[in-house]
Amino acid sequence: MEFQVAVASLDGVLINQHFGKNREFLIYRIQDNGEYGMVETRELKAPCQAGQHDGDALVQAAKELQDCSFVLVARIGPGADKVLAAHGIKAFETYDRIDRAIDKLIKYLNGIKPNLQK
Repeated sequence: MEFQVAVASLDGVLINQHFGKNREFLIYRIQDNGEYGMVETRELKAPCQAGQHDGDALVQAAKELQDCSFVLVARIGPGADKVLAAHGIKAFETYDRIDRAIDKLIKYLNGIKPNLQK
């Protein structure tokens, strides 16, 4: 099953950004054979501004990521997690290299239980 993953990264190497503060997601497409690659960079309005959550921006971010099955983030609050889940998106918190985290996600989906939190 081919699917997409949105990754919150400041440097394109590590998953190191909080979902609510992230303004740009790296979108990866994972193919049926397990191969993957980045297909685009997607800019969004960060739902958390100056310590305050903007509910409309959170819903808009979920809508703009709705073609992704998963998000990989360093941190995500319960409210954002709930909104994403309502849009069919599963969030995982991890602080890891992007390639390692995607490899772990693929293993997780294949029934192998790596240390992928959330």
